[in-house]
Amino acid sequence: MRLKLLLVNIFALNIIYLNAGTIIYKANSKGKENILGDVKIVSIAKKTITIEKDGGIRTISLGCLISYYDTNIDGGTFEDNTCDYAVTVREIKMPETGYEYKNAKKSKKKTKSVSECEIEFSVNKSPEKGESKSIRMPYFYLYVLTTGSESYGRRPVYTYYYPKEAKITTKVYDEAKIIEAVNSMKRPRIYNEGKTHFEGSVGKLTMGGYKPISISLKGVKGKKIIAYHLEIWGKNKMIIEKNWKKSNYKVGKDWWKRY
Repeated sequence: MRLKLLLVNIFALNIIYLNAGTIIYKANSKGKENILGDVKIVSIAKKTITIEKDGGIRTISLGCLISYYDTNIDGGTFEDNTCDYAVTVREIKMPETGYEYKNAKKSKKKTKSVSECEIEFSVNKSPEKGESKSIRMPYFYLYVLTTGSESYGRRPVYTYYYPKEAKITTKVYDEAKIIEAVNSMKRPRIYNEGKTHFEGSVGKLTMGGYKPISISLKGVKGKKIIAYHLEIWGKNKMIIEKNWKKSNYKVGKDWWKRY
């Protein structure tokens, strides 16, 4: 009865296309109540409601919708029904410089291409009762330190991310921006046929499964790579940190945070 009255009120107030409203809902029947503001209600079907926030669209069960308000409450992050998971990094293959050189087939000259960093990892899901076996795509943030430039001798820091939805609009280390991206509704999800374990390289989901890819180290060019810092973010927090530096180089503590 409560749900029927709620739907009647939604249609009566004509907020099917609400641009600045607030909903209170649960990620699943046993989950805690969450408040999410700045929500647009896109559509309501027989058993589901589709919402939009910050350009991302998600569908939740009507049985998990508790209430709505046409008053917008700032803040709140979307809590979905995806399960938590752990990541194990097996190997990080970091090249020596930003260029890879190969012998040309029809000449003695060498051709150069942008080097790539490969990250091999495995994921183990830990779904609880009532949770989906799908997961939020792990987000990767890679910081690379190189030798100094010829002009000033300063050691530049290069920042990379994967997938494209993990992009943050800042040139300095900004954990708040990362958290914002991690909690965004635009974050892709991996279903992986309900399996609780899969492995590969940093990659993207395709129709054929999980396709391994690498991170292109654009911008490093011919400079020597002397250190890297890798962060992997899970469902809603950082779950892995990996650091490496070349011997005989001093880089300082938390060098990726200093610019």
